[in-house]
Order: sequence, then C-alpha cells, then structure tokens
Amino acid sequence: MIDQKFIPKNDASLLRKAQALKPVLFHETVRPCRIFRLTENGCPDPDAVLPAGSPAIPLKAGEGLCFDFGNHHVGHIKIRFGSTGSHPDAPALIKLRFAERQEELMEDTAGYNGWISKSWIQEETVHVDLIPGTEVLKRRYAFRYVAVSVEAVSKKYDLVIEEVECDSITSAEDGRLPAYAPADPQLREIYRICLRTLRGCMQDVFEDGPKRDRRLWMGDLRLQALANYAAFRNNDLVKRCLYLFAGSRQPDGKLSACVFHEPVPEADDTCMFDYMLLFVPALYEYWKETGDREALEDLYETAQLQIDLAAAFLREDGTVCTELTPHVFIDWAEGLKKEAAALAVLIYCMRYAAALAAETGDLERESLLRKKIEILKQAALRTYYDPERKCFTDDGQAALALQVWMVLAGVVSGTEAAALLARREAFERECAMMTPYMHHYYVMALLSCGMREAALAHIRSYWGSMAAAGADTCPEIWVQDDPDASPYKGKAVNSYCHAWSCTPAMLLPAYFPAL
Repeated sequence: MIDQKFIPKNDASLLRKAQALKPVLFHETVRPCRIFRLTENGCPDPDAVLPAGSPAIPLKAGEGLCFDFGNHHVGHIKIRFGSTGSHPDAPALIKLRFAERQEELMEDTAGYNGWISKSWIQEETVHVDLIPGTEVLKRRYAFRYVAVSVEAVSKKYDLVIEEVECDSITSAEDGRLPAYAPADPQLREIYRICLRTLRGCMQDVFEDGPKRDRRLWMGDLRLQALANYAAFRNNDLVKRCLYLFAGSRQPDGKLSACVFHEPVPEADDTCMFDYMLLFVPALYEYWKETGDREALEDLYETAQLQIDLAAAFLREDGTVCTELTPHVFIDWAEGLKKEAAALAVLIYCMRYAAALAAETGDLERESLLRKKIEILKQAALRTYYDPERKCFTDDGQAALALQVWMVLAGVVSGTEAAALLARREAFERECAMMTPYMHHYYVMALLSCGMREAALAHIRSYWGSMAAAGADTCPEIWVQDDPDASPYKGKAVNSYCHAWSCTPAMLLPAYFPAL
C-alpha cells in the first residue's frame, strides 16, 4: 500500500545520536582474477577463459568480455579504455551488467515484469566519449562478475579494455574477526560465505542486501546484529540502526518495517506487525552484549510502546485480529496462514519486553507482562492447538513456521516441543519455509529444545546446499529443489547477498565451536 499522506514522526535527538554513529567505510582496490569472452547472446563463454593480465583484446560492436573478481564485492567500478586502429572518431557505446552469480548474466532481463521495480536490475549503458580515457561509475554495485559489451563503435577503431578495478567498500573490519576456523570443510565453507554475506551488507547501516533494497529492515537487522556480535563486533553500527528506527517512526508511534538512511533518515510508510515487535528482542540483545545504559534508557519506551500498540489488535479471546493489524510477514511461503503465528511472535517479543522491564527496574511493568504472557499462551493453546493432530493449526493449516514460533514463544516446551519439531517433513509438505530468515528461527527452535544434532544437520543440509551450489554469499531466497525461486515473480531482482541469511556466522561458533 502507498500512503500519499504519510509523514513520519521524527525525534531529532535520537536521529542526531544515530548520525554521530555513522561508521568509517573501509576501501580496498580489487581486480579481476580471470576474463571470459562473451558469446553472441552476451553470456560468458566457458571455453574462452583468460587469466587476468592477459594482453588486451580489441573489441568490435557486438563483442564483449566478462570480468570475474573471484568473490562477491560491493563498490564502484573503474574502467580504463584504449583503442587500436585509427584515432577514435565517435564515442563507444557500452553496456555493463553486474551479477552476484554467473547465472544472472544468462537471464532475459528485458522480459522481467515482476512487481518490484526493474530499476533494481544491475545494468548500465555508458557513452565513452574520450578514448583513451577512464570511466568511473557513480552508482555502487554488488557483484562478482562484470560483463562489458560493445553496443556500438566506429568502424575506424576497435575498443580495448585496458584495466578494470573495483573500489570495494564495507564498514566491517576484518581484523576484528575472532580466531574461529571450523576443521570440518563443509562448515568452514558455510562460515566463510555467511561472513562474506554479513560483510557485504555492512555499509552506512546494516543493509538488507547491497543489490536490493539497500536499506535498513527490522527483521534483517535483528539477525545481522546477532551475527555481528559473534563476528565483526561493530556494535556501534547496531546502536546506530536501533536509533534510526526509534528516531523516525509511523505517526502513531509504530516502528516502520524499514528506514531510509539517506539522503536524510526517514521511516518508510510500510509497517509490519512482526517486524515492529522484533525491535524489542533486538534492543534486549544489544543491551546484554554491550551493557550500554544510555541506549537502554533512550530506547526502552519505544520498545515497550511496540508491545502495547500490537496488543491493541487482540480480540477478546486473546487472538490477533490480522484483518486490522499491519501486514504480517513471517515468511515468503506462498499460501502461509499467519494469524496464529502473529500471536506467537507477540508472545515471544513480550517475553523480551518483560526481561527489559526487569533490567530497568520497571517491576510493575514486568509483572503485568508476565501475567499477560500466560493469558495469551492459554489463548494460543485453546484456539490453535489440535489435540487430534497434536500440533498447532491455523484455519486447518499446520505449517512448520507456525510450530516454530509457538515453540520459540514458549507456548509448548520440553519433550512436547521437541516432538513437534521432529515432524518437520510432514509440516513442510503442508507449507514449506522459503527464506533463510525462517530457517534461522527453525534452527533456534531446535536449539531451544536441546536438539543440537538436528540443528547442526539442518545447517549442513540447508546452508550447505548453498555452498555446494557454488555460492559466494547467501541468497535472500533459497529453496533447495528450486534455486531460482522468487517471490517477486521474476528472479532478475532476487538478492544473492542478503542479511537475514548470514546467521551461521553466529550459530556455528556459539553452539558448535569444537567442530
């Protein structure tokens, strides 16, 4: 939905503090490690590969090269052009395509008609007027591969690409990484691509994805922050992001699902029920990691307000009226019913709100919340638990995502919760999880039940399949038997380096340090 009259509610004091926490960006000049010739249809030719540093290749109209940088990078491209033949008597018209994975270069992007703007597709057409000369692209890109095609050039000369380099940018400081190196080769590769994912998403804020949408989303931030605490430990960046969310909100005080940080901080007009609530555990986890009393006191009221605003959508029977709430996300899975899961997320976040109240000495609030939690847990059992099927259902649907959130909320626990999660395959046949975001919460639910072997097996199976497919970073969407799945009705805008996918960077060292 588009709110034409949307005016965010800004807190100048909080936004000033966020601005003061703007991170230093680290720059590294990187160059390609190999070069492909492009075929007539613009795809890299696997039979025409040259090592970087090979003699420059003269290019006519219709010809091109693909430069492989060997790993995923986020930054700005600079290309130096020369020529052979007569003095250039006309500009060269070139097309550049940037790809996070090589398969993207084989897509028909002209045919994309999904519901996310095609302006996110990483393509650019450039006139090169001065040859020899250097072009520096203003726009920042996320990529491993850069394909450069000559669209038009005078017959009097051939274009030569003399040098290509990238100014790779991140606010992640590699020197702060812990000395963690799994001995197991599969886990080592999973850990590597998850770190690379987090690194690429750490810019001025924790971006959800450096290709798209390049802004701060609450669901992503909570998981990025957890991974960051175990990896790069840029805790001021977490604090900055929390202040940005609290500093620019919906007019009624709800947190927006995402916040734009430039040209000036501004909340988006999109609000999601579960995302606004996840600010509460994100603040609690930041407090436990840092002991930052200033942040706790500055942001406590905002956190508790999200609980109260969400609770206003409860029916008399204690269930959430999702017809009135903001959009509930949970997962991209098509057909997923979300009313019961919304209640579970509310209970889950209330538990963190009660813990925050205890930390601040707000004992009356803590007592109130804990009583409310027990009332809502009973409502969840009464309304959604099917004693015949021995699981939770929502309008007859027993999705795994629902079982996961009920376990995380503490509606069931112990052997009963473990028995639910052990039936993963049956629930997945009914409605399968689609995102690494939801798979993270499944792993956390397993760990909360003491099911360490099952949790590790799932990390191996799910994130291991990304690594086995040759991923440099973890994608936004990953369905193991359908790698090209897209919720956007077109994979051209899929993000292949996405924040919510990086959590094994935390899970492995925290729960499986000896492997």
